[in-house]
Amino acid sequence: MSETSISTLSLAQVRQLRLFFLFVAGIVGVVAVVATVAAIIWQTATLIALMILDWVLVVGILQAWGQARSGQVRIALMTSFIALILYSLMGAVVLPNLAALMAFGPIIAIVAMLPFLSGVVLRRLLIIAWIAVVVTMILGAQVRLFPPIPSELELPFQFAGVLGISAILLLQLWLFHERLMGVITQLRQINAELVQERAGLQERVTQRTAELQQALAEVERQMAEQRRLLVENEQQRELIRGLSMPVLPVGRATLVMPLVGELDDARVALAQSTALQAIDQTGARHLVLDITGMPFVDTTVAAGLIKLVQAARLLGAEVTLVGVRPEVAQTMVALGIDLANVATAADLASALRRERVGV
Repeated sequence: MSETSISTLSLAQVRQLRLFFLFVAGIVGVVAVVATVAAIIWQTATLIALMILDWVLVVGILQAWGQARSGQVRIALMTSFIALILYSLMGAVVLPNLAALMAFGPIIAIVAMLPFLSGVVLRRLLIIAWIAVVVTMILGAQVRLFPPIPSELELPFQFAGVLGISAILLLQLWLFHERLMGVITQLRQINAELVQERAGLQERVTQRTAELQQALAEVERQMAEQRRLLVENEQQRELIRGLSMPVLPVGRATLVMPLVGELDDARVALAQSTALQAIDQTGARHLVLDITGMPFVDTTVAAGLIKLVQAARLLGAEVTLVGVRPEVAQTMVALGIDLANVATAADLASALRRERVGV
């Protein structure tokens, strides 16, 4: 018998087990009283043996009740099982004519233990009970140690035995119904709790979904705002680039383009595009590139300026480079940049005074 299965019994189950033991003890006690009265009246060895056997069973069932009351459920079940099987076997020897009724003893013991047994132990006890039933029937048919009871007592004893066995089995059915209804009530309560928990979970999921949707909308709004700011930033950057490279008309055919700050590949390309578009749109014949505001010139910038000079000539305009500071001139010479074909001037005024500028 599994200790785990016994330790998990509820107080209601233990109370029902004690009630069952008391009920069985009461029924057997009534039978014992009847057997005692019959033994006193008829004074036969059979009735005396039956009386002793009945009272021994009453004592065994009461002992099982006391063990269950003290919490020794496992021992109580085994005591009742052994007591009922021994009563059936001995009863078949004492009263062979009632062996069929005595054979119900092991069955009653198994029915009493059903709620408290595991699968393996239940199978073993079922086998033992079945063997006890077979042995009881064999003893009743083959063994004759006691003389038969008076014929006038046989029917009352059979009647009392059927009533007792029926009462015990009906009690077990009632206890089983109580346990079943308890389980059903418990399951309903658990189901109600699960339904309530599911409703709460759905509410939390709905709330969480709404929060996530709100957060997602806020993120999308922030992303849209960031995209708008990026577009505005790019537009401002393009505007700044355009303003940082203005092309100023200073005469009928002369343009001045000051270059300020460091030039990279992108700004060099922008300077070329801006200057050539201005030449094309105004029809200018002279472009003055003022690099006074440039801190240094490298090969990339110089190559870009030379390409600008060549492209402007293809459009019919000459380019004059002004504002070459000494450190820039030294750098350009050190880099081997050839500006022999590019007109230069010390400053903007000098470039504008030249007769070929046309001002």
